[in-house]
Amino acid sequence: MSHVRRSVVASWALAVLAAVALAVGGARLYAEHTAFRSDAFADRAAAALERPEVQTALADRLTTAVVSAKPDLVTVRALIGLGAERVVGSRPFRSVVRRAALNAHRAAFEGDDDRPVVRIRNAGVLLAAVVRRLRPDLAARVPTDVVLPVVRVRDRVDGLLVSLARWADDSRPLAPIALVVALLATLAALTVGGPRRTAAFRLGAALAAVGGVLVVTLALAPAFVADRIASLDPAAVRVAVRAWTAPLAVWSGAAAVVGLVVALGAADVVRPAPVLPLVRQAGRILGTRPAGDRGRALRALVTLAVGVLVVRSPRGALTVALTAVGLVLIAAAAAELMALAAGPPRAAEAKATRGRSRTLRITGAAMAMVAAVVLTSVLIDSGEELRPAPVAGRCNGQAALCGRRLDDVAFLGTHNSMAADREPGWLFPAQEAGIGAQLREGVRALLVDTHYGFPARRGVVTDLSGPTQSRAKLVEEAGEQFVRTAERLRARLSPKASTQRELYLCHAFCEVGATQALAAFRSIHRFLVEHPEEVLVLSIQDDTGPADTAELVRESGLIDEVYRGRVAKPWPTLRQLIDRDERVLLLVEQGPPSEPWVHLQRSVAQETPYHFSTPAELAAPASCAPNRGGVEGSLFLVNHWVDTSPAPRVSIAKRVNARRFLEPRLRRCRARRRLLPNVVAVDFYREGDAQAVVDRLNGAPGVPARPRSGPPSATGDRG
Repeated sequence: MSHVRRSVVASWALAVLAAVALAVGGARLYAEHTAFRSDAFADRAAAALERPEVQTALADRLTTAVVSAKPDLVTVRALIGLGAERVVGSRPFRSVVRRAALNAHRAAFEGDDDRPVVRIRNAGVLLAAVVRRLRPDLAARVPTDVVLPVVRVRDRVDGLLVSLARWADDSRPLAPIALVVALLATLAALTVGGPRRTAAFRLGAALAAVGGVLVVTLALAPAFVADRIASLDPAAVRVAVRAWTAPLAVWSGAAAVVGLVVALGAADVVRPAPVLPLVRQAGRILGTRPAGDRGRALRALVTLAVGVLVVRSPRGALTVALTAVGLVLIAAAAAELMALAAGPPRAAEAKATRGRSRTLRITGAAMAMVAAVVLTSVLIDSGEELRPAPVAGRCNGQAALCGRRLDDVAFLGTHNSMAADREPGWLFPAQEAGIGAQLREGVRALLVDTHYGFPARRGVVTDLSGPTQSRAKLVEEAGEQFVRTAERLRARLSPKASTQRELYLCHAFCEVGATQALAAFRSIHRFLVEHPEEVLVLSIQDDTGPADTAELVRESGLIDEVYRGRVAKPWPTLRQLIDRDERVLLLVEQGPPSEPWVHLQRSVAQETPYHFSTPAELAAPASCAPNRGGVEGSLFLVNHWVDTSPAPRVSIAKRVNARRFLEPRLRRCRARRRLLPNVVAVDFYREGDAQAVVDRLNGAPGVPARPRSGPPSATGDRG
């Protein structure tokens, strides 16, 4: 092989290597920002819900799952289907889909699951809420625990694909290495390939070819994936997969066009290759009647196919035509500008390449046609770019709060949130309504106590075997009169035979009031599912074991929304918490926590004292002194109630919750502790102006108290 021939082969090889390395590096960077990061992956999954095909398929799957779980609902399947259609188009449903995608991604990339499944939970919760508006009598029959396994990786081939994806995720240095290789190969191709214009042509041609191959591959990928995984509907999966492939296909097509422009520009410098005259010549050829019968038959078939495509998709045909025209014009203009910038070719160089100029022109024109057809086909096939799922743009009810960090936001809290008027069994309520109503009316911090108890015939008997349940401890917490009242009630109750202890929300003694902990936590979870832009603080005075408390969170579904980040400055913003669906900061008073998402309150939050016998004590400067948590935590809990055990008094709450009383105290505490009161915990939250004062703390002067969702029902409001 001659030296010239070897240099030509080496130049082509280096050009192809540069194009492939550039494609690998670019694809790896794209995957890093869209597929390998859990949040980005989940965003793409949620964005796919904007497409009607996906919504229709999911609504049908949800309807079928609900009717299968409760066969009696088959008589109202049409109503269930109508509700499902409304659900799948809603913001809360996008939130639960995003959570499902997050869980599947973490299972695949952070765990050992080679067959991850995208399971949509909590769709039944949303469907029950919609059906409640359509047919209130039917809502209670809708199962809220249905799980939709939407996408499942099903065999060894797909397990191998998951393994390859994990390997690609672990190969983070691959992108910069590939880009460096592309740069070095480009420089080498320009050095060893003879005239630089010829080398530039080879580089452009290689880039155009690799880009075209990628476009074709990505165009076929959705159908391949839909065929390889078990899913709700192949058409819906194809649309969903395009949420990932369409942008990369467009960029690959753009790279192909750039390569084509470079190749044509290089050829034009050697000998002008007029693109527009070539197009006119191609038009004359197409308009000339073929001489033979075979040519006439072929042209008739092609004309028929084009006509059918135009009739079936006139908009698509118009897009193809206009895009092809635009690409040809861009290629012609770019080649001409490059020729003008480079100047006329040298005589020796023109003589050496004159024999090849016709081949270069024909090759460039063919590549232009192929690139235009392929790229426009992909653009039409992918449809409009899938947009991120729209949000209402409000965080805890205010758009201004979205950009604020958690420690820069104030939350209205309720002391003894579970002790509510109209809740069965509560003798000494501290709030007007149950936890569900509190959340709907603007409360965003809940202070609850967990205890073990035994169900009795007329209430709950407290399990006093725990180390924190000594009488002295109870007296310190609730007062002597409260303890004596509870002890008298306890003497009249006896647990049911052969009952196991359960977890309850009680204030020191379950005999004077108890709410089943699992039911209460499920109501919190339901609220969060139905309101995906709300962030809560849940403070638990836990007289239960850490493992049992964690299991309560898991079983209730709240595990889906717990905050899993660091509990120190800088805190995430509310929008970041919402986007990650980590919207519950879970604090406990006892320790040590058994899970990383359970945080010891005294290490996270500073606190004021909480025993005040009169409003005057609450108004005194000493009411802002450090208490539990010292002065180290980055959050600030202000306890704002008067202790009148055994029964809190509405009249006192109305006085101390009034703006003229509450605002001065919060200003004093803020000045002394140099922290924004993040949680303002009150009794009888509807009394006074507590919500309006908290809104003013958040920078909304003059904002009225949030509208109530209506009076509690006659049977009590459990949310």
